[in-house]
Amino acid sequence: MIVSRATILICTYNRAALLETTLAELAASTRPPDCSVEILVVDNNSTDTTAEVIARAQQESPIPIKTVREPRQGKSFALNCGLQLATGDIIALTDDDVWPARDWIARIVANFRQREVTFVFGKVLPRWSVPPPPELLMPRAQDVWGPLAIVDYGDTPAVYTPGNKEQRLPIGANLAFRRSTIQGIGGWRTDLGKVNNTLISGEDHEIFTRMRRAGVYAGYYDPQLEVRHYVPPNRLTRKYFRRWFFWHGKTQAIMLRDLHSDLKLEDTPHVFGVPRFVYRQAVEQMGRWIIRMGDPDALSLLIEELRAIQFTGLLVQSWRSYFHSSRTSRPAVSA
Repeated sequence: MIVSRATILICTYNRAALLETTLAELAASTRPPDCSVEILVVDNNSTDTTAEVIARAQQESPIPIKTVREPRQGKSFALNCGLQLATGDIIALTDDDVWPARDWIARIVANFRQREVTFVFGKVLPRWSVPPPPELLMPRAQDVWGPLAIVDYGDTPAVYTPGNKEQRLPIGANLAFRRSTIQGIGGWRTDLGKVNNTLISGEDHEIFTRMRRAGVYAGYYDPQLEVRHYVPPNRLTRKYFRRWFFWHGKTQAIMLRDLHSDLKLEDTPHVFGVPRFVYRQAVEQMGRWIIRMGDPDALSLLIEELRAIQFTGLLVQSWRSYFHSSRTSRPAVSA
């Protein structure tokens, strides 16, 4: 692929101090040869000093920084706003609390130039604010790393093909797309992605589902493409983990058709808006959690608890949508 221009896209909301260090790190980046680079910051309704931080960075950064304000609250609204304004052949996504490696954007461009792919991604490693519980660093804990936004799929590069659905997907803290590909499939779904300051997510996962359907899914995992993601103290608490997995379950309810694209859900028996097989899976998971309650292995118990909480969120969201739909679809009663 020919890459002559790259856009680094950051969506931010009320994290001015963290954004300031991210922009400073990007300003010190090694730029790719024969490729112009721009940084585009989408301010998603911040009420802190974000605007002032961006203005200072614009004066100091050797890489041009553009900014725009997106008043609709939600990560996907901000991403789509950035997609409309980006001029790069590729769009490199990162977050406002991330420190990219010095060669980050240069490696992204090189990867796109060396192979015909539509997305490239790498590791998202933690930048701990406080020492984490030791059990979270165990390999088994990767099953519950979602709240920490960590990605480490090993040190072996991997080609991502549409036929292999077992490969773990990227997240937006260290992910780059061919811009024309994302435009071609319509950008990000706006009912996903921290809508109205909730923990509804899924925008990263869902876009890969559409890429598969559109026949444009072709990726590459570069283990040397690294960023460091800030993990605040509150994310290391059981309370946050439980809350995150509950909302992840709600996200799965919204994405149920995408998660089971190989099934015709409309032909599947439902009970109160939920496919019957989901109830079976939920009961089985509750059973695994109960069995683990006498286990001295605290990590295994936590994993099973969080999976059970995830099913709870899925059921709650599905029931809520079903009964809301039932109420709104009832015919009006004439006087």
